[in-house]
Amino acid sequence: MPKITRIAAREILDSRAIPTVEVSLLTDSGSYSVASVPSGVSMSKNEDVELRDGDLDRYHGKGVLKAIDHIHKTLAPALIGRDVTAQEKLDAVMLELDGTPNQSKLGANSILAISIAAIKAAAGCYNLPLFMYLQKRYRPGSNLRVPTPIFNLINGGAHGAGNLDFQEFHVIPSSRMPYKEALRAGAEIWMSLRDELIHRNAIHSVGDEGGFAPNLFTNADALELMALVIKNSPYRLGLDVYLGLDVAANGFYNSGVYHIKDSPKPLDRQGMTQLYQTLVKDYGLLGLEDPLDHEDWKGWTELTRVIPESTMVIGDDLITTNAARLQQAITQKACTAVIVKPNQIGTLTETIALLKVAQDNNITTISSHRSGETNDTFIADFSVGLGTNYAKFGAPDRGERVAKYNRLLEIDSYLAKST
Repeated sequence: MPKITRIAAREILDSRAIPTVEVSLLTDSGSYSVASVPSGVSMSKNEDVELRDGDLDRYHGKGVLKAIDHIHKTLAPALIGRDVTAQEKLDAVMLELDGTPNQSKLGANSILAISIAAIKAAAGCYNLPLFMYLQKRYRPGSNLRVPTPIFNLINGGAHGAGNLDFQEFHVIPSSRMPYKEALRAGAEIWMSLRDELIHRNAIHSVGDEGGFAPNLFTNADALELMALVIKNSPYRLGLDVYLGLDVAANGFYNSGVYHIKDSPKPLDRQGMTQLYQTLVKDYGLLGLEDPLDHEDWKGWTELTRVIPESTMVIGDDLITTNAARLQQAITQKACTAVIVKPNQIGTLTETIALLKVAQDNNITTISSHRSGETNDTFIADFSVGLGTNYAKFGAPDRGERVAKYNRLLEIDSYLAKST
């Protein structure tokens, strides 16, 4: 039984220059791991609490020294000497020490960093790649495959420059395409989109997730531009690649209506549903993420009923990687796919509970990064080992995004050689 002998934490920066937590963990078998946690900018009120210092003299109040202190003084002493392979027990101990329903006492960022470091060290104890250890531990006998990537090529909303309402505009390769070719398609379309923006003298700087943040007039303009770029590429829209949206509707929802540039007047739930029906028809959208306010359960159910089954209605802010909320969505038929973000729920064990509910009920799963990322590639191994259908890591640029896509490329090569 390999025991934890050391847990140390430090404050590092994420991809938005905001502090986050990094943990290193050592076992008596010599297995050593390092894990860091991401952070979102578009966050639901139902997510677990990210503990911040609030000291305006440091990092505008965004420091995480309190979370680091909790790790060293509370969490580490309770975990040192315990079996590093007993993931459920380790996570349960940390949740019990916190004692709140949303990890607001010790912080989801401090707890998740240890949770991920533990699973990495456990894999090292068995001399297994992390993705393979995850599969053998949680999905024994299942097939290993690299999930289909979802590329966020245009950033709007909270991730962009403020001129587009919708948060993400996606290019999604066909799931029939081998991963290496899917990655190539995403990169080539990204390059072609950059060239088209330059040709139009449009802004072609990138947003938080590596997608472009152009000066367009409406959300439909962004879809039209992406469709044009694909039309002029070797790839066929609707056959080789598809378009998708992360609307993040909470960002422009106020007093019961939605304020978007595509409409001269605010739209209610019915108006937004009609707009989405038009966009799905015009652009063949494969995915529609967070299309309505995250507490409008009735609206989500109605939208899922009228949107074609070929289009995923994806819950992110609606679900927040919470198994109970996903079960409610399944009961009410409020979505057909779910975003999986470990830092929304705080421990690996809770994240896997959500995945089990989804997979047992034929809900499509999409593992996802956050806008504030690190170079940690854990989520790539997680996607393969736990068998998510899709992986959404941003655009195929910026080091913290590329690290994850390249890790999938490495795993894909490993799987190809082992078959």
